[in-house]
Amino acid sequence: MLMSLPRRDQRKNGELYISGLLSLTSRKSMRSIASMAGGSAAEQRLHHFISKSPWDWVPVRKALAADLDQALDPLVWVVKPMVVLKAGEHTVGVTESFVPELGRIVNSQRSYGVWMANDHYSAPVNSRLRLSGKWLAEGEHRRRAEIPDWAGADEAVPPAAAAVLELTREWGLRPRPVIAEAREEEAGAVVRHLSAAKIPFVLRIGGATRLIPWSALREGRTIRLMTAQHLAEGAGLGGRPVRWAGRAGQAGRSAFVTSTDVVLSPGSGSPTLRLVGAQRPGERRARELWLSNMNEVPSALVVRLGRLSERVDQDFAEIGTKVGAMDFEGRTFGGWHRHTTLSAVAHAIVTLSAVRDQAVELPSGDHLQIA
Repeated sequence: MLMSLPRRDQRKNGELYISGLLSLTSRKSMRSIASMAGGSAAEQRLHHFISKSPWDWVPVRKALAADLDQALDPLVWVVKPMVVLKAGEHTVGVTESFVPELGRIVNSQRSYGVWMANDHYSAPVNSRLRLSGKWLAEGEHRRRAEIPDWAGADEAVPPAAAAVLELTREWGLRPRPVIAEAREEEAGAVVRHLSAAKIPFVLRIGGATRLIPWSALREGRTIRLMTAQHLAEGAGLGGRPVRWAGRAGQAGRSAFVTSTDVVLSPGSGSPTLRLVGAQRPGERRARELWLSNMNEVPSALVVRLGRLSERVDQDFAEIGTKVGAMDFEGRTFGGWHRHTTLSAVAHAIVTLSAVRDQAVELPSGDHLQIA
């Protein structure tokens, strides 16, 4: 993974850093990693290697993605948001904002990671920082964090979509269905960019998201925006409950599926999408709502693919947090990307070791093939 680094000392520092991420049980700070290899002198060397050294993280990520694409044969790419609470204001990207998962305004650094996932394993391969206006504007914040000119050059592309598009447009990987959280993001922008790139997607949306029923357009009826919650629950339950695997040690869960065709806007260029709801037996409201352009596959499969985000959540908790995914303490844009890249390599080492050590035999007919 480190062969793209041009100098031998850089590769040596990279190996040391990854070894520290894998072996330390405490917080993965540069000081604690350096303590494994000589104290203060090693700390200064590692600080320069991560925060100031000019080595490019993109070739490392590209090599990692190609390796994992072959080893995991992923069913989907999952876009996982990450929120890291911060006390100060100097860490790159830190901004006060409302975080729905916490239900309050917090000072945090926010980012998006693209993970390759199948039913049993997942690992991150790319990531993007979410930068607010104060970090992108020409000024002290941008200068201090050494944010390059290209960062934020196309603010119309949401970071979640940009991280995915890099895998196909610049790295040449075959697209997989993209599973993404869009309850907070402007779903329309993500839909437009992924649709234009002909990438299949399953977006989890909030019940208040406003959509237009396709039947109104088809029949020439009055067009009005309706909430996704109302549309999903008015579609009627269909078929048998769909089941998905629970986390390790937990029983699987089931839900009835509803589906209806919708569009985001009445214009002729707006693609027809499928709104899918997952409603647990005995409950009146759909707990989960998904928006997808995979109109030719069963709605139950849309739900099952969307639920693979739980696979990523579990692996992030059990592996990612232990290999330093949330531990970057530096202040520079490049430093964050280099640390995140090496943390992803460490995560892949753990994951692929498990793949090799435990050959997983899937039940008959359980492996999904997506064209």
